[in-house]
Amino acid sequence: MFIPPHCPNPDCEHYDSPATQGWYHSIGRYSTKTFGTVPRFRCRSCRLGFSKQTFSIDYYAKRRLDYSYIYHKINDGAGLRKIGRDLHASCDSITNRINRMARNATLANRQIVNLLPLREDLVLDGLQNFCNSQFFPDNYTIAVGKDSQFVYECDYATIRRAGRMTTAQKKRREELEKHFRVNRRSIEESFTRVLRSIAMKAPKREIPLILYTDEKSDYRRSMWKDNQIREKMFSGQWRHHMTNSKVGRNTRNPLFSVNYMDREIRKDMASQTRETVQFPRNVANAMLRMNLYLFDHNIFKPYRIREEAGNLQSHAEVAGLERQVLEGITGGFFSFRFFKPGELKLSESAQRTISRDWETPLKVKDEVRRKYLAA
Repeated sequence: MFIPPHCPNPDCEHYDSPATQGWYHSIGRYSTKTFGTVPRFRCRSCRLGFSKQTFSIDYYAKRRLDYSYIYHKINDGAGLRKIGRDLHASCDSITNRINRMARNATLANRQIVNLLPLREDLVLDGLQNFCNSQFFPDNYTIAVGKDSQFVYECDYATIRRAGRMTTAQKKRREELEKHFRVNRRSIEESFTRVLRSIAMKAPKREIPLILYTDEKSDYRRSMWKDNQIREKMFSGQWRHHMTNSKVGRNTRNPLFSVNYMDREIRKDMASQTRETVQFPRNVANAMLRMNLYLFDHNIFKPYRIREEAGNLQSHAEVAGLERQVLEGITGGFFSFRFFKPGELKLSESAQRTISRDWETPLKVKDEVRRKYLAA
């Protein structure tokens, strides 16, 4: 017999954990071809009606698909069409399932980040590709633990195409910029959002938190423009260490952790490989997919594969989280719909990702934001 774990209404007193027994009552059931008979309930406090499917990752889905198969395939570099052919499903259906898992992954990752003690320094840099058109490159700003290679935050910025271009390409860029104008400070603002996320997490430490970056001027400007970040720099709580990006990318390089992540993303994600034909067409979907990959990296990928068999630690465990706590957060990942705990503070980037608030260059129609998929 199914027992609702909590009320799905975020404004209800029974949202996080029911304060009393008998907080709901049954109001019947309905039949579906895919999921059989589904019981329905109503909260006695807020009067919201809901069903067993409300707590399922397949909420509002009309067909069962193998989430585990899609998860492993997309993180192993397979394309949407390949996965769709294997499961006899459309690309839209595969994207829908990826986005459902990605919302779970984003919420789980934020819970894990909030629980980590942050005993290590951080390395930050940007991974560049493009979305929708090569005239609109993008930049994924990533903050990685220097010792654990755990990814603490990821943000997005659309940047203006630069570099060598033919006369025809310059003319084409001018035409496109009439429809979509790129913010010249987008990398700086993206870096600021990442630093604010770190400031939400970083406690007062006995020794300063060192932020390792390359010599990009956007990073330096960002450090001193935001009041909260500037205060941490002036007080000595944070220190900024810059390394020339032309230094050899080996383990002795202070930027090794983020260089390693760049390599892993390029290697494992079909949408981020060089000269790919599987480039992202939608920024909101791209960020959801990136968060799903980073969740896999943080939680399931072994920190070092040369350790003794059966003793492989994940990056989250190396960063300081116990395995039992980790399993409690990620349990039921492929079957349950994760809800945002009331006390959980989302970073600006995570909130934008879940709410699909990222803007896609040249997108004509408004972004689809389905209320029932919001966490």
